[in-house]
Amino acid sequence: MEGRLAATKQCWDGFVVRARMAMLGERVGVGEDVVSGLCTGPGPRSLEALAWLARVGGAPQEPLRLAMGWSESLAYDHVRRLVQAGLVRRERMIRGEGSLILATSAGAMSAGYLASRAPRSLGVSTHSDARARAWVSAWLDLRLRTRWEAEATAWWSALDVAEDEYWHCEVRYEDRRGMVRVAHRPDLAVQISERLIAVEIELGSKLRGRLLGTLQMYRELCDGDDDDAPFSGVIYVTNRDDVDDRVRRLADDAGLDWSLVSFRRLEDIIEQTYTAARDRAANRRPVDGEPAR
Repeated sequence: MEGRLAATKQCWDGFVVRARMAMLGERVGVGEDVVSGLCTGPGPRSLEALAWLARVGGAPQEPLRLAMGWSESLAYDHVRRLVQAGLVRRERMIRGEGSLILATSAGAMSAGYLASRAPRSLGVSTHSDARARAWVSAWLDLRLRTRWEAEATAWWSALDVAEDEYWHCEVRYEDRRGMVRVAHRPDLAVQISERLIAVEIELGSKLRGRLLGTLQMYRELCDGDDDDAPFSGVIYVTNRDDVDDRVRRLADDAGLDWSLVSFRRLEDIIEQTYTAARDRAANRRPVDGEPAR
């Protein structure tokens, strides 16, 4: 467990350092104007945002700015510089939800990743998924810094999970074809102290058999009292009452111990992200007896 945490932190620190070194060098031609002294391109803080975006896979500006601790105007300026440098691009989301900020191939490589990590054009459903993953990423990032701080903490983005075989599992369920076996991985993951917790985001009506099989998989893989169990629990993030109720019913059908599963609504996660950002800006931690949110 300690080795997994150390490796994650080492990789993440390396990505940020390489991003800064690459971007501040002559290779990409950005930095300060030597005559005026004014910043004409992305600086160190812009590069931290680039590394965060490349790690997460893309985000609306709001969760990005909260994770970075910026005002709206400052966030706009940092993103503008990254866009002008060709390191990120904006993709308009359908249904009037603004735009996603996505790392380009050059941006992904500057952050220490392969160019293939840069997302391609996304579809309507993928826009909603990407927005939700970005908010959950910012929530995990900020909550670990403000309310979940422990000796061993870390979080994994959707792209981190996809690239780490540890999180790859198998779901088995039955449908009209008979027994079906499919590969599965959580959307994100978090470590709090010695507990590894999977994070699943459910925004729609997944096939009943597939969802039931996923919950049965977590029943088998989670054991809060077993140090050798792959996971210590699972968090389900939903966006609608009907989806939340459905997951709860099927979790009961799957025999998943209620002590191992937690349910969160996306709107609550967004509110808690704002709260955590305010806590960090005020440089304070909640006092004893203050209710957790």
